[in-house]
Amino acid sequence: MSSSLPPTSSIQGDGIVCLDECYCEIPTFSIPHAYTGHHSTAPELIAERVKDATIIITTRAPIKEATLAQCSPNLRLIAVMAAGYEIIDIDECRKRGIKVCNIPSASAEAVAEHALALYLSIKRRIVELHAVTREGIEWPQKKSTIHRFGGLPQTCRSQTMGIVGYGTLGKRIEAIAKALGMSVLIAERKDAPSPTRPSRVEFYKTLEQSSVIVLCCPLNRSTQGMIGEEELKCMDGEAILINVARGGVVNETALVKALQQKWIKGAATDVFAVEPVTKATSPLLADGIPNLTLSPHVAWYADSSIENLKRSIKENIENFVKGTPLNMV
Repeated sequence: MSSSLPPTSSIQGDGIVCLDECYCEIPTFSIPHAYTGHHSTAPELIAERVKDATIIITTRAPIKEATLAQCSPNLRLIAVMAAGYEIIDIDECRKRGIKVCNIPSASAEAVAEHALALYLSIKRRIVELHAVTREGIEWPQKKSTIHRFGGLPQTCRSQTMGIVGYGTLGKRIEAIAKALGMSVLIAERKDAPSPTRPSRVEFYKTLEQSSVIVLCCPLNRSTQGMIGEEELKCMDGEAILINVARGGVVNETALVKALQQKWIKGAATDVFAVEPVTKATSPLLADGIPNLTLSPHVAWYADSSIENLKRSIKENIENFVKGTPLNMV
């Protein structure tokens, strides 16, 4: 979304502080400014590092009310170098007149490919069979490992993918699924009033009728905890759940229970409720959870993503300073 504001540049320029350069190189800005970059920032250091900034760049370092209370009154923009902006206290920013922008769809291509990789890794039990093969015992002894599948796996043309979240990423995933011969259902929003929109399928019907559910929606008040015990029990017993949205969309304890009690066939996630994830912060890291594949929030990482992020962060900040802001949230 774009809007128009008076130019905000000054002779002295802006004080730009980036809290986590580790995710992407920050481009050079063609505006008067002083730049300070940090490879990464621990939570207890955030407020100190941004206290004099007029523009903050962050990818995953959160900016909440307590931090904003310690910031300079001259802080006017928080530029999120990602699509998701749940790390920012938007309501508090609005109270203080601080603008927030993001970079929508920057990594849709990479995340769509990663979602497919996670789906196939679960369906074909790649991680499990890798470990079995490396061990070098079961295959020689039993002469086959096909019993590991727990039944005859279907090929893509026999399966239906349900997509929850139909922005640029959801559309990209849809295109890949259809190219593989899959049927595709696009879920209506869970809290949407009846009737459903054309080409959408009611949320719970999508869960019931899909062989694989891919979550690629933003995390907000309406999607926090969207997939819990009730939703997992609605899914087919042979279904697979893939989460490339945000960790908070899925109740992690409920997901563990669903896998252990075989409500669903398997699951994979690239995102967690608390990141970086540890065994102390997530039940998904417990031992012995069947047919679960995890990756450490790297679905976004690819050449096209980095190019998009560098170009967009430069455009977002420079246009804001010129008074023609882009991608405001």
